[in-house]
This record gives sequence, C-alpha cells and structure tokens, in this order.
Amino acid sequence: MESPKIANLLALMDKTGYGMVQENGQRKFGGPPPDWEGPPPPRGCEIFVGKIPRDMYEDELVPLFERAGCIYEFRLMMEFSGENRGYAFVRYTTPEAAQQAIYLLDHYEIRPGKFIGVCVSLNNCRLFIGSIPKDMKKEEIQEEMMKVSDLEVRRESFGFIYLW
Repeated sequence: MESPKIANLLALMDKTGYGMVQENGQRKFGGPPPDWEGPPPPRGCEIFVGKIPRDMYEDELVPLFERAGCIYEFRLMMEFSGENRGYAFVRYTTPEAAQQAIYLLDHYEIRPGKFIGVCVSLNNCRLFIGSIPKDMKKEEIQEEMMKVSDLEVRRESFGFIYLW
C-alpha cells in the first residue's frame, strides 16, 4: 500500500484511539472502543458489507459507517497484494446501530456508479460431531451430549473443543 494510504490509516487511528491489526487475511480496526467496559456486544450487532471498491480502505469506510452509531470493530477482508477483497464486517455496540447502518447504507452510492450492499451478518457457528454410529437415534445422541460435564475452547485449536 502506498504511503499516503498508510498516513491516512495512522491518522484515523490517532483520531479515534482505536488500534489496528492484520491477521488471517483480515485487517481489524477497533474491538473494543477505547472507553469500552463490559462484555462484547450481543448477536445482532454485526453487519456484512459487500461490493466495496478494492482500493477503498478504513480511512474512507469507518467515517461512513460511524454515521449509524458507535463501531465496536471493523474487519476488512484483505488480499496479500494489499487490496481489500471487496467485503467487510462491521460490529456495532448495539443492535439498533446495526439496523440503522442497514437502513442508511444498503445500496449506498459509495463512488460514482458504485453501490455497496449492507445486510445482517449471519452467524455461521456450527458444531460438527463425527464417528457417530449410523444406528444411533437422535434422542440417544442428545442424551449423550447432555452427559458432557465440562468443555474447553482453545483458540489455537482451529475450531476444535475438548469435552470431558
């Protein structure tokens, strides 16, 4: 990315007090806001933004999405080349702000002739369990699952959990 864009991102970070980190193909801005106290926002606070011009970055996008409310975290999906992948996720501090963003910015003309799409982000968290005998009934599976006494979620374990 050229230096003027880097300077713009640094200025945005300085202005807002938010941090920024790039990991796993996404650049995270914020999360949580500098004065945030308490748990992360509940479900229903995140939106999906699509059809973002590939040469547009947080310095232009964050001020636009702040019109709807306080942003908890802005995640811009990135290519290794430094361009964005054309979509992002914005998590607001309240569900009302997320709904306001959809109302204000869905089909918004972000550049002449270029319109973004904004909708509720779908929660794709699912638990898959393998090696279940083919003859086991649904009720038996539920009964076995109820026997779980403890579990541990390890973030470095690529989506696996450990049950006892």
